[in-house]
Amino acid sequence: MVQVCYAVIQVVEVLLNAVILHGVLREHRKEGRWVVYVEVIGSILCGMVHVMDSADSFVSNIAILFFSVEFSCLFRICYKMKFIKIFLLESFYRISISFFKLSLLISECIIYKKRLAEINRGERTIPECVGSIILMLVVIFVAKRISAHENYRKFMYMLLSKNTGLMLAVAGIEWFLLSYNMRLGIWGFRTGDFVFNIMLIFSIFICLNYLILREAYSEVRQDKDRLNISQELLQKQNREIHEIYKKNRESIHEQCRILEYLYYCIREKRYREAEAFLCKNLDELKEGRAEVWTGLPFLDFIINYKKQAMDKENITFQLELDVYEYPFEETELGVLLGNLLDNAIEACEKCGPGEKKIYLRIWNVKYMFMLKLRNSSSGLPVMTGQRFITDKADKNLHGMGVEQVKRIVGKYGGDISFQYGEEYFETKIMVDAMRGDGFGID
Repeated sequence: MVQVCYAVIQVVEVLLNAVILHGVLREHRKEGRWVVYVEVIGSILCGMVHVMDSADSFVSNIAILFFSVEFSCLFRICYKMKFIKIFLLESFYRISISFFKLSLLISECIIYKKRLAEINRGERTIPECVGSIILMLVVIFVAKRISAHENYRKFMYMLLSKNTGLMLAVAGIEWFLLSYNMRLGIWGFRTGDFVFNIMLIFSIFICLNYLILREAYSEVRQDKDRLNISQELLQKQNREIHEIYKKNRESIHEQCRILEYLYYCIREKRYREAEAFLCKNLDELKEGRAEVWTGLPFLDFIINYKKQAMDKENITFQLELDVYEYPFEETELGVLLGNLLDNAIEACEKCGPGEKKIYLRIWNVKYMFMLKLRNSSSGLPVMTGQRFITDKADKNLHGMGVEQVKRIVGKYGGDISFQYGEEYFETKIMVDAMRGDGFGID
């Protein structure tokens, strides 16, 4: 009966492991139900294999490696993350669980005065079942706490991305220490071994958290430096855009004067003067022509301005607009739409002829501002954690444009999401237009 109870506990433990990995990784490799089916069925099969192994031993250092590789292969198929990173996450999880289980084994060895092999192998005991249940409850509590702190997960991602070699070495040392502790049990344990094992567990926990906090401090400091540089560049960009916008409005004002002059010539029947004036200024009028899509001057200007860059790169531009207000200030709209379109143009530049396409849709639905931007891409974007990395020469500003867009959307309580594949990249933004004061009124 105890053996059956322990088998059920092990199945639940494996499924809990799968749920934790699902919560950490989140982003599936492909859209569709089949990915979920593969993940669920694979986790159940892994659980059955794990039960067969745990029926023979309470703690197994060899099984840690086997099941870490097994789970990593399964979740590598389902999620957008490298095998080595999933393997490290899974290894840390399983080694940590095994260390706590080893503490219980050491206690049993000391109480019953038996060697580790005698306790570890064979029938399971009620204390081991109770200990496993308590351990799972602790894991659930810790997992919920970590899930509630998005920054903790983000910095853990960065630590795995930037210091993969270091983390692999730490995992290797942990596994070696676990194996060494089990080796000591061949001749039996003493009370000092139990204390040493507990101290080792807390030392590992403190070491990992120190590495994560160090990475967090380094990232915050770099973010601050990048943000300062980015703010300077954005201010310069905004000054340039508004200067061009000002000139554009002056040009429109000048064109009004031109029309008034032509109207005067026609009314006074001075056709020769009107014809000569048109011939002289026709080329200039063509160059300065700008389409009006929304009646919101600054939004029309930004789209016209970026469309000129698209035309130079022979990018097919499809536009759908049904917008009468936006929540952002003009400066913020320039940063948001300008960065998104710049990134789209940059991605299209790397595509082959005939494959360069950008689709932009902006619309209002019951006071909601909606934006969808989809562009061609020549491959999957490079990411570290949740941040996109540019392949430009200046890495100090990697992903800062997207981060600025996220910051602006977040300021207005909006939502932003990204979807991408080998041949496309898509951004969706939704903001309550009533929260802003700009409303696109000029």
